[in-house]
Amino acid sequence: MGWGSRATAMSDELVQYIILAAFGALCFGFGYLVAFFVERNRWRDQMIERGVARYNWQTGEWEWGEPPKESRY
Repeated sequence: MGWGSRATAMSDELVQYIILAAFGALCFGFGYLVAFFVERNRWRDQMIERGVARYNWQTGEWEWGEPPKESRY
């Protein structure tokens, strides 16, 4: 067994570790993204229930804070 075959085996092992690390990072990133969206939607629903946020169907935008006072005139 010469140095060439050892170097090839070592580089193959390194490539396998790199692929494994990339796959792990991809799974972690996807899980983090899903958790972010789920938590954001839950937080927004809580804000709607508390009356802090509401959706304005006329403008198509989310409004935060106290609702505007209705004028009598």
